Amino acid sequence: MRKWIEDLRCPNVKGLPDDVVYILHHSLVDIVRMRRSIECTNKILELSMQAAAESCELLKRPALSRL
Repeated sequence: MRKWIEDLRCPNVKGLPDDVVYILHHSLVDIVRMRRSIECTNKILELSMQAAAESCELLKRPALSRL
């Protein structure tokens, strides 16, 4: 875990106690998960807004005469 954090995220962790490195690692993992969740939520909102706009456009069309 220490190697992962040193190489990818926090090169200044050398010399820190293992428990601090552990906390940093899990904090970074949680931040990445939150970022992905926010990105997914934004995409879902975008698709919902698009669907709502398409529904409004369909409702503006004149109704077809009944058979």
